[in-house]
Amino acid sequence: MMTNEEFVDLACPHSWFLVADDLHDQAVQLRQSFGRGHLSYLDHRSGARSAWDNTNRSTFLLASFALENAIKAFLVYENPGWISNGKLSKLLRSHKLTELASKSVNIPYKTKGWGILRAFEEGSESWARYPCALSKENSSLPSTLDEGLWEKYEWLMASYGRRLTKLLSMHWKGPHGFKGIYEFKGRFLGASAQA
Repeated sequence: MMTNEEFVDLACPHSWFLVADDLHDQAVQLRQSFGRGHLSYLDHRSGARSAWDNTNRSTFLLASFALENAIKAFLVYENPGWISNGKLSKLLRSHKLTELASKSVNIPYKTKGWGILRAFEEGSESWARYPCALSKENSSLPSTLDEGLWEKYEWLMASYGRRLTKLLSMHWKGPHGFKGIYEFKGRFLGASAQA
C-alpha cells in the first residue's frame, strides 16, 4: 500500500507540471499534422456541408488536458494541503479550466487568458472528449482549432512554463515532510527554462 509520503511525491506540483509538458508536446506533434486530412459531413436535413481537420478533436483535447495539468501544478504549489493524507482535495477534482485558474494566485495572465481557457473548457466538456455532453443544453458543435486559437494556446502555455519553472526552481515544502527543488534545462511547455 502506498504511503502518504509516496502519494505526495506522485501529486507534487512538479509531477503535474511534467504531465502538462508531456500532453503539450503531444498536442504540438499532432498539430503539425494539420492539413493532411479532413473529415466532412453533409447534413441530410439542410444539405449543408461542414468539414474539419481529422486531428482537430485530438489536438484540442490534448491541449485542454495540458492546460488543466499546468493549472493544477500552480494550485498544488500554492496549496500543499490539497494533496495531503493520501488524496486529492475536492478543489482539484474539476475539469473547469476557468474555475481552476481563478483559484490560483501565481498563474500569469488570469484575465487575458480567460477567453483561451474558456474555449478549451467548452470543448473538453463536450465535443472534444465525448460525442456530446450530458444534455443538449450543455452540448456544443465541434469548434475548429484555427491558427488564431492555437497561437493563443501556445502563448499561454509558454507563459505558464516560464512561471512554473521559476517557481519550482525555488524550495517547495509539501505535506508529510516533503521538500522539493528542481533544476530545469531545455524547453518546457514551449518556453526555454530560465537559468
